[in-house]
Amino acid sequence: MKPIAKIAVIAALALGLLIPVLMIQSLVLERQARRDEAVSGIAEGWGRRQTLSGPYLAVPYQVTRVEVTRETVDGKEREKRTERVEHHVKRIAAESVDWTIDAEVGEKARGIYKARLYGAKAQASGRIVLPVRFGIADGENIKLFAPRLVLGIADPRGIRAAGPLSLDGASHPFRTGSGDTQHVASGLHVPLPALGTAPARLDFSFSLELGGSEAFAVQPLGADTALTMRADWPHPSFQGQFLPLRHEIGPAGFTASWKISRYAAQGAEQLAVSFIEPAGLYQKLERASKYGFLFIGLTFAAFLLFELLRRLAIHPVQYALVGLALAMFFLLLTALSEHIDFAAAYAAATLACVGVVSVYLVRVLKSARIGIAFGGALAALYAMLYALLKAEDYSLLGGALLLFGLLAAVMVATRRVDWYALTSRAPSAS
Repeated sequence: MKPIAKIAVIAALALGLLIPVLMIQSLVLERQARRDEAVSGIAEGWGRRQTLSGPYLAVPYQVTRVEVTRETVDGKEREKRTERVEHHVKRIAAESVDWTIDAEVGEKARGIYKARLYGAKAQASGRIVLPVRFGIADGENIKLFAPRLVLGIADPRGIRAAGPLSLDGASHPFRTGSGDTQHVASGLHVPLPALGTAPARLDFSFSLELGGSEAFAVQPLGADTALTMRADWPHPSFQGQFLPLRHEIGPAGFTASWKISRYAAQGAEQLAVSFIEPAGLYQKLERASKYGFLFIGLTFAAFLLFELLRRLAIHPVQYALVGLALAMFFLLLTALSEHIDFAAAYAAATLACVGVVSVYLVRVLKSARIGIAFGGALAALYAMLYALLKAEDYSLLGGALLLFGLLAAVMVATRRVDWYALTSRAPSAS
């Protein structure tokens, strides 16, 4: 086969082998979707991502409006009075709220998939300042109803316990439901006795135990909010619109503290923490599979150079078999890593792939030394890929340097090669 034709066939084979690599990438995405479905199912029975909103005081009131219209009936003008009742809620944010959260993170499995779950003990204390008549205008057409303290909880199925609300020394039990569904979809509330219409300052405190999964957040609804959180998870991801003022992270977990003023918080912001696994399994698998074409392309390029330099023919079928073995590495890695540790799965898949390719090349290249050398080079390439997968923040930089280094090595190694002379004659296919 002529050299140019051989190069075209090999290039076509390399492109064709993209199909199994892309199929493996699709498989990784499918397995990730199944994992997310399993995690969602586990969370259904334990508690989803939790967000605490408030607390705040909700004061329902009624406004009665009378509309007077005039109409003419049988030539006589008459006055018609229509009464319309409007229902409103006056919301009074707490003057200040101090949260203390202590969370313990664990895992529960469904089949081969695991979900990160937590149990959180929350304590809150603060103060509510009541304006005259709760800030509602006085009038005969306005009727006030009993106020209630509202606490929003994203997934009430995760509520394990709720201690009574202590309000100015008096104890009041929580009731189910937010008590203000127009503003907070779900949660707990406390109906309060008549508080009077004079200005007042009310100190409150309560405790709460919650179960949740993946992430925890607090949503300050306009008050001065301070939050201190501790959890036994060493990989927190601080999210939301506000980052902690201080945090400490160690092997045993983390502590973090936030302080948000009412001038910064406008009601939609959150102080959030996600209990993540750095470079999660399926993220690693997806990133690894993206290097599949690079492995196949580099191996084919090395074979082609070897053919030209050593005048030893390698049949396109042999190229294809080696390329399929390289693609199988990513399938083995995906299958094994769902059952054993990723590092062990990577080592096992590497040994299997390098072993079968080395044994095969010893016969194809008719040299044990060269076949084993190719296997060693392939093992080194897998080792560099593993280092890239572990270097989460520097994977792009490492990948770019690796590609540049390989290209530079090939250019230096072949700088004295007379390509016209090499391609003037082609080795016959074996």
